[in-house]
Amino acid sequence: MKQGCPYCAKVIAAAKRLNMGFDEVKDIADEGVSVELVALGGRKMVPFLVDREAGVSMYESDDIVEYMEKKASDVSS
Repeated sequence: MKQGCPYCAKVIAAAKRLNMGFDEVKDIADEGVSVELVALGGRKMVPFLVDREAGVSMYESDDIVEYMEKKASDVSS
């Protein structure tokens, strides 16, 4: 997450709409988080979703929202 990032806000709003939470929300302003982000995904870019349970990680807010909507749909089916 990055303070003031509209793409991060989009993902957080979608999570609220879908009644989904995150185990962790990390702030990229923390240098350690930035290093971890690059190690995990290769880029210093947010938002970045890691679903350890499913073995999925991704950038891009639209892709993340689509992924969360699919997961929410699978759970309710």
